[in-house]
Parts: sequence; C-alpha cells; structure tokens
Amino acid sequence: MIPSLTISSPGSKFAPLLFRGGYAECIARASGIGFKAVELHIRDPRVVDRQAILKSLEKTGVVVSTIGTGQAYGEDRIFLTSFDDTVRNAAIRRIKDQIDFAAPLGAKVIIGLIKGPLPEEESKQEAAKVWAASGLRECAEYALKQGTTLTLEVINRYETNFLNTAEEADRFLGEVDAEGIGLHLDTFHMNIDEVSIEKSIRDHGARLVHVHLADSNRWAPGMGHLDFHLILKKLKEIGYKGYLGLECLPKPDPERAAIQGLRYLEELLSKIG
Repeated sequence: MIPSLTISSPGSKFAPLLFRGGYAECIARASGIGFKAVELHIRDPRVVDRQAILKSLEKTGVVVSTIGTGQAYGEDRIFLTSFDDTVRNAAIRRIKDQIDFAAPLGAKVIIGLIKGPLPEEESKQEAAKVWAASGLRECAEYALKQGTTLTLEVINRYETNFLNTAEEADRFLGEVDAEGIGLHLDTFHMNIDEVSIEKSIRDHGARLVHVHLADSNRWAPGMGHLDFHLILKKLKEIGYKGYLGLECLPKPDPERAAIQGLRYLEELLSKIG
C-alpha cells in the first residue's frame, strides 16, 4: 500500500485536494516531501500540458496512481444519470478521454460524482440507474481494452443521493457486470454512512481497487478521530495492495497536511508490516 498525494489544477472548485497549481510543479513538490505516487484531478485531459507532466514524472520517478474526474461534473455539469442524451454522451466521451490519458501512465480512472445523482421523482429513478449502469459498462469495457480500470467511488449522502454505502455500490457493480471497473472506498465518506468501516472493508473487499483516506474532519489522517491503524490492518488482511490516495483538506496548509499525512501513514504501515 503506497500513499498517493492529490493534485488539482489552479482554480478548481473542488476543495479536499492537497496541492493546486501546475501539475508538473506539484509533482516535484510531492516528490520533495517523499511521495512516490500522485493522483491527478483533471477536468479535461485534452487541455492539459501532458508533456510537462511526463517530464516531471520521469525526472522525479513519481508514478500516477489515479485520475480524478469530479471536476467534469462540478464545472461542466456532465453526468451519466442525466435525462438529456447530450449530457450523458458528453460524460461518456469525457470519461473515455480520461481513460486515454490514464492508460499509458498505468493509472486508474475514478468515477465519483460524474456518475450523477438520482432525480427526486421516484418514478424516474430506475431509468437513471439504467443509464448509469449502461454508461459505466460502456466505459469499463473501453477501459479494459485500453489496459486500465475504473474505480466507482462511494460518496456520502450529503453530497449525492446515489450509491452512498459500500453495499449499495457493490450490488450496483454486480448489475453493471463489467471487468474493467471496481469498488472505491473513502474513509471520510465511510465515517458518515457505514456502520463499521472495518466491516465494510471486509465484506466488500473482493471488488476493492482504490482507497481514499481522510480523517473524520476531512483533514489529513492523524488529525481527526478515525482509527487508521485498524483501517490499514483490515486492508492488509483482505489483501489490498493498491494506493492510498490522500483526498483531504489542505489544512492547516498544503505542505503541513501533506507531510503529516505521509509521515503518519508511513509509521502505521511500518507497524502492520
């Protein structure tokens, strides 16, 4: 299990990311602290300086664990449950663009809020679920052909009304029934909607492909009240060998949050062996 630092472009509206700015410069900063992996949150991969990113990765030896897609939902309002064909198709196209960007880097692609919410009218919810499953299946099959994987993130009920628990997401992945997609858990969200974080990891670990870490207050691990020793121990017990993405608030400031998160996780990982 390797900690991965989250990076976003400047001006992003999404808050719980540690570093913001030019991707190449932030990768170098992360490397200087000691991170061996980063998670890049990219609204549209067609407009980023890919060559600068590649040069920074080569120079530092840092790898990209995952690509975040949430900005496409938050800033462009494209998502898979939309009743507008144009919006749904735009979301699918954007996810495929993210896959094309991620695959050569060996990175997975996160499907979080871009999956979309369910409509308030219950009579329309089933149709929205079918569209989401269909869109995810198409993107997952595309990801598999490109040699990468999608991660379906479970997000708490205050941010979305669709797939709030590991059980719900696990069951939905069974309905999607595609090889190129797996489960993605986040300790901040789990602290809100799971009865037991450790039990949910144990019960649904078979599909687990990515993990986000943030403490109870969404600050870096070790700055709230979650028991990360137990969480990491349970992840080890189920055989999880993926990345630990630090998707947390940059408080008290980005540098101190990044250093705190990395050092704390390194200490805990050394104890569980």
